[in-house]
Amino acid sequence: MKDSLLFIRFAAQFAIENRTLVHIKQFRRWHKDKKSGDSTLSRGLPWITYDAIKFLEKICNKSMKVFEWGSGGSTIFFATRCKEVTSVEHDTFWIQSLREKTEELNLNNITIKGVEGKPINNFNTLNPEDPDDFISKEKKSSGLSYEDYVKSIDSYEKGSFDIIVVDGRARNACIKRAIPHIKAGGYLIVDNSDRKYYLSPFPNLNNPAEWEKRVFMGPVFFQHAFGKTTIFKKLVSSQR
Repeated sequence: MKDSLLFIRFAAQFAIENRTLVHIKQFRRWHKDKKSGDSTLSRGLPWITYDAIKFLEKICNKSMKVFEWGSGGSTIFFATRCKEVTSVEHDTFWIQSLREKTEELNLNNITIKGVEGKPINNFNTLNPEDPDDFISKEKKSSGLSYEDYVKSIDSYEKGSFDIIVVDGRARNACIKRAIPHIKAGGYLIVDNSDRKYYLSPFPNLNNPAEWEKRVFMGPVFFQHAFGKTTIFKKLVSSQR
C-alpha cells in the first residue's frame, strides 16, 4: 500500500508539472517490478524510464559500438544487443559486482574501465554546472575531480561510437566530451535530464538541423520518484 500511495503522489506531481497522464499506463508494470526484489543488474536493463528502454530496444543492433559513463544493467543490456560496450565506472566495488555478472552471462564484448575521482584542493572554487570543471554535485563526490574519468573517452577517435550514454558523474562534462565522439546517425543518451544544468551549456542539441530529440518521462524501475531521459540522434557530423 505504501508503494502505491507514493506512486500516486509522484504521479500526481508529474501530471501537474508536465500536463500529461501518459505515465499512468506504466503503473502495473512498475508495481510488479517494485515488488519483485530484482535489480536493474539482475534484469539486465538500464535504470531509465520505461519508454526510453522500449525505444532503445528498437534501435540497438549487432553492428553498434557503445560507450557509457556509469555501468550496471545498461552494460548487460547493450552487450546482449550491440557489437561491443566500453563502460567507465567510478565505483570500484560496483565494478566487481558487474564483472561477476558479465562472467556469469559469458559476455566477452565488454570493456570495463575503473576511473575513480581524484582529491583536489580547489574543489570549493569550482562550479559543478560548468562542464570544464569536472566536478559533481553528488555529496559522496565532494572534494573530488572527475577529469580523468570524463577524459577517458579521449583515447578514442572522434565519431567512434553509435551510442554514448551519460549516466554517471560530472554529466555535463561528459556530454561535452561525448558530442564529437558520436557518429552521424548515432545517439546521445542523457539520463535525469530534468536537471537542467546537464544540457543548458549545449544549445546546439536543440537545433533540429543537427539533432533529433526525443524526451521520455515517467516512472523508473525500483524507485518512487519519476525521471526524465532525453535521447538525441546526431543528424550531421558536426564536432560541436
